[in-house]
Amino acid sequence: MKYTIFIERYAQKQIMKLDKKSIPVIKKSIAELADNPRPTGYKKLKGEDAYRIRVGKYRVIYEIDDGRILITVVSVGHRKDIYKS
Repeated sequence: MKYTIFIERYAQKQIMKLDKKSIPVIKKSIAELADNPRPTGYKKLKGEDAYRIRVGKYRVIYEIDDGRILITVVSVGHRKDIYKS
């Protein structure tokens, strides 16, 4: 069963600010979450109801709603900046 992927507006803006070579790789990784929302290497974030995957030097933060079969991409960014609030 495929999950529906929703990318929040803030995350869309973050993706568009990345270097041009990384954008297609990140989009492909996000699209692959529809088939497997918990791929090898994913991690649950402490203190949050969110997960992260690594895509090179970038991180994709997302939430999974198994009841609605929905993945919401919350944030995308460089590993040194993504966890700062």
